[in-house]
Amino acid sequence: MTRKRHYHPLAALRFLRKTVLLCLLPLANALLEFSLSALLTALRQDAALLLFLCGASWVLLEASSWALDDAGVLRLRWAFAAKQERILRGEALAALTIERPLLFRLMGASRVVLYPVGQPAKRAVTLYLYREDAQELADRLMPICDPVCHRPAGGERAAMVLLGANGLSTLALLYLAIRQSRPFPLTAEALALSRLNVLVRFAAHWLPAGAAWMLVLAGTLFGASLGRSFAQTIHYTVWHTADQLGSRGGWLSRFEFRVRSREVSYADVRFSPTARLMKRWPVFVVAGSCRPELPLFVYRSGQEALFRELLPEFRMPPDIRPSLAHRSAVFFAPAGIPFGLCLLLVLVSRTVLPALTVTLLIPTAVSAIFLAGGLMGWLREGIWLREGRFTLRRQKGVYLHCICVLHPDVCLRTLQSPWAARYQRLTLTLALPGQVRLKVRSIPVQDAEPCLAAVEQKT
Repeated sequence: MTRKRHYHPLAALRFLRKTVLLCLLPLANALLEFSLSALLTALRQDAALLLFLCGASWVLLEASSWALDDAGVLRLRWAFAAKQERILRGEALAALTIERPLLFRLMGASRVVLYPVGQPAKRAVTLYLYREDAQELADRLMPICDPVCHRPAGGERAAMVLLGANGLSTLALLYLAIRQSRPFPLTAEALALSRLNVLVRFAAHWLPAGAAWMLVLAGTLFGASLGRSFAQTIHYTVWHTADQLGSRGGWLSRFEFRVRSREVSYADVRFSPTARLMKRWPVFVVAGSCRPELPLFVYRSGQEALFRELLPEFRMPPDIRPSLAHRSAVFFAPAGIPFGLCLLLVLVSRTVLPALTVTLLIPTAVSAIFLAGGLMGWLREGIWLREGRFTLRRQKGVYLHCICVLHPDVCLRTLQSPWAARYQRLTLTLALPGQVRLKVRSIPVQDAEPCLAAVEQKT
């Protein structure tokens, strides 16, 4: 028996978010006239517009519904000025995610995103449902049968260490910035932070107050990001069945995703300076058009048993360097241009405004870090065929991505400029289901020929 159900009231936020700009039009008119009467008129107009939008959202929610029949067929219906319907089957889904941020948890709601097989990201379906309805929908569309569960602690420990180190360094810089900004002694603060005086005295020789406050802001934002990552790793569980992969976890914000193993496009192991220092490697998977990549787990170096259990077909790229002769300098352009501009400003400030020299060194150092990432890509980026699977290394920012393509449906596209054709180099793009693209830049033609031959044999 199919029963129609309504969406959660939070679904109206999608409609309101696109139309709330209408409320700014009366305020813009009041700003041009710059008078109290115009402001009061604009506020009345905004109130009327807001009431109208709330009424339209209520009508939209009442006229829209969803239903799931006994055969596992999901029927979605949206109606307002026109009626729109969509039908989805559980077998046609590549992945499913359930997100419950703090606001959603307080209101008993869940955000469910369905990724159909072979469809682009714009064709993914986002639903705002009640918590019980979201769990029932996930269990009916992608049921979990006899899961094997694991609770890897690598990500949680790594995030905890980084969070503690970031907290100490930010606290030291905050004390330094306050001490340099205020000339009189802070006896209570100096007593509380006496153990940090050595670091403060060292940094005070080369950090002016402006640079110290800039680093405090950067450290605070980075610490907030680390805190969010640490909260996501609490109660983290990864599981697999005969035909699915998935994970769930989170503290304030809960999340869960389920992926069909046969629809996994590729798996990605990310190498970053922090990961190399901690010897813990995060693993991500992509199925269909899901963006961003779904975090699977974090494993320690030397403990790859769980990795082989979850992704037995994964193959790492060979530990060799591609030929560097006549390789393009495109790897250095994204970070090299801002690095050159910042370095030029530093040189000019030494004679024009020496007080800003140290402050300008901070963005210069950040650009230098990304430039080092470009150097890593220039040295390591490439593609190889291992045991019938495409394996590649590609650089993005400071991350070196080691990728193994697991989906059998792969298309290749080559691009050669006149300069690249002269030196027998090309850019190779792998196209996967869901309009997923992987690009490997400036590789030798002889490295691409085995991959092209493998595709020709499959077709």
